[in-house]
Amino acid sequence: MNLRQLIPPECVILGLASVKHEDAIGEMIGHLAKIGRISPEDCERFGEAVIDREIQVGTGLGSGVAIPHARVEGLEEILAVFARSEIGVDFESPDNAPSHTIVLLLAPEEQTAQHLLTLAELAKVFSQCEYREKLKAASITSEISAIFSSGVF
Repeated sequence: MNLRQLIPPECVILGLASVKHEDAIGEMIGHLAKIGRISPEDCERFGEAVIDREIQVGTGLGSGVAIPHARVEGLEEILAVFARSEIGVDFESPDNAPSHTIVLLLAPEEQTAQHLLTLAELAKVFSQCEYREKLKAASITSEISAIFSSGVF
C-alpha cells in the first residue's frame, strides 16, 4: 500500500479541534465528507462503525499515536485521514498518554486482508521515533504526505 496515496495533503488535519475520542472520530470523518471522499449521509454510519470498534479495544498505540479504524459496508476503497492534536485525545493507549498523532482508517467490509496490511504498515511507521518526530514537526499538509510517501519504514 502506498501511504502517500492513502494520505494525500487534502486528507491531513494539522489542528484537530476535538478533545474527546468520539468527537475526534466525527471531526475526521466529517473532513472526509468535506473534501468529497464520502457522502455526508454516510458520516454518522461510518462514525458509529469506528466508535463501535473503539468500544471493543482502544486504538491508542502509545507514544502519542492512535489509529482508530473500522471496516464498513458500502465503501469502495480504503480511506484515511491524518490529524494532529495539540491538546491530545484519549484513545486508551497502553501508556495512558493522550494521542497527538491520529490516523483514522476506513476500509471496505470485504477487504479484511488489505485493512490489516494497511494497519500493519501504519503501525510500522509509528513504531519509529524518527517518523513520529518528523510528523510532529511538519508545518504543512504536503510535508505530512511526503513523510508517508518516503517509503523507508
